[in-house]
Amino acid sequence: MNTKEMLQIALDLAKLKELPMDSSISVEGENIENVLAGIDMGSAELALAKQLGYDCVARHHNMTPALGKLGYLVANDHYEKMVANGVPVNVAQKLLERRKREVEIMFHGSNLDGAPSVARLLNMPYIGIHTPADLLGERAVEAKVAEVQAEKKNPTLQDLMDRLMTIREYADAPEGQKPAIWVGTPESYAGKVVVEFAGGLAGELDELKAYIDAGVGTFICMHMDANIVKELQQDNRCNVMVMGHMASDSIGFNQILDAWEARGVRVTRIGGLV
Repeated sequence: MNTKEMLQIALDLAKLKELPMDSSISVEGENIENVLAGIDMGSAELALAKQLGYDCVARHHNMTPALGKLGYLVANDHYEKMVANGVPVNVAQKLLERRKREVEIMFHGSNLDGAPSVARLLNMPYIGIHTPADLLGERAVEAKVAEVQAEKKNPTLQDLMDRLMTIREYADAPEGQKPAIWVGTPESYAGKVVVEFAGGLAGELDELKAYIDAGVGTFICMHMDANIVKELQQDNRCNVMVMGHMASDSIGFNQILDAWEARGVRVTRIGGLV
């Protein structure tokens, strides 16, 4: 299998027709049989893969020059989700116009070609898969939430947590990074639930409050800044379930790696993969 075929498998699984700008092939490769894969795979891991005889390195957190324009992906994806969950189009548009510029500023000073340049020097095939994996993880969690909502009229956060912990990656998450309720209590009614995994970056406070104004009761996310948690606690209108960054990223990325393995590729998982 080659790197183009590997990336296409990820797109097909995520039901994407186009390659998101946060996913890429930095160095192409043919006859891939042995992949070293992880959430964060940079220059050191590329050198390790070369030394150990791997054919390819695959990472989830993909830093490439294209991320200089990531604001467009963040704005578009978050806009679509906000509107789908009842946020007025004019509110979503104004919030995301500002967010797009903030993301561009954030990445403007980053060394986006650091690891890809090492991969080119080593002639090591190197691919990054971000949004497709996040979408797969998001949909897996949404499916579990839907199961609970179909069974109970007013499920609590504990009802949701019990079902989500049947996902292997959450059950096996490292100590100190286990899924947790950060806003609300186990007995809190969940209400309308939004799973916030995909979209390039996590939602900001003003976006989350727009969701709340539109009737959202619970956010299920990978991670959340402490200051946003504090503000939402003080606001006292919603719940937040933080499921863990590495475990949540692993859910979708593992689905892609499993599909490669089904095609005969050997995958070694390191770099934060649960």
